[in-house]
Amino acid sequence: MKDRGALREAGKTIRLQLGIENNEETNLAHGFGPLADEIVYGKLWSRPGLSIDNRMLATLSALTSLQRLPQLETYIGSALKIGMTPSMIQEVVIHCGMYSGFPTMENSLAVVSAVLTRRNIPTPNVELPEMNLNELEEMGQKTKRSLHAERAEEGYAAPGDHASAELYAVAIQYLYGEIWNRPGISQRQRMICSVAAFTAINAEKQQRKFFRSALNVGLTRKEIVEIIMQTGPYAGFPGALNALVIADDVLN
Repeated sequence: MKDRGALREAGKTIRLQLGIENNEETNLAHGFGPLADEIVYGKLWSRPGLSIDNRMLATLSALTSLQRLPQLETYIGSALKIGMTPSMIQEVVIHCGMYSGFPTMENSLAVVSAVLTRRNIPTPNVELPEMNLNELEEMGQKTKRSLHAERAEEGYAAPGDHASAELYAVAIQYLYGEIWNRPGISQRQRMICSVAAFTAINAEKQQRKFFRSALNVGLTRKEIVEIIMQTGPYAGFPGALNALVIADDVLN
């Protein structure tokens, strides 16, 4: 086990790799900067089991879901530094915005746009196929079954005349049909965003469904656990710890 000094040095190395400077703004209290190096970067970002780009997906998802906009701005810069494309960053925001609300999507996209403008990076021009509502429904049902397999019609997704039926029909068309099939990031990457977002917003029912479904897009149990842990310093340790208990329950 590394001692605290070694953790801080390891964390500093990763922080600088992400292009985050330890300046006066990040040292708002005595010892704050070293503590962040030790915990955020030394203890978590440096863990094995999840690549740095996937940790970035989880981090951006937690920050946008909870509208930590100053920190989101910082990590958008970090994402660009490690090779994430502007369209990928936009897609993370759009994907998570469907879970935490359109205002979060709009606010976060504005932050992405400001960062790109400041760096003279063109805003992505993504061509999207135009589908009618029947096509969206068909695509949504197909995607839902692909992700959730035998659990695709459990709970509020079950067919029948219940209070959630009409809203869930919208979710099938636009969330599963449209969002999950947008270009820019893969469905595996979208699942990373979903796992992190549901952890950040404490959506227990969705955690129980999607943590298991993450296995269906190629994520391992270890990766799922690491995605949840990655949200800890950004969304809070209690939520991450609760989600890890759920992961133990549904993945075992």
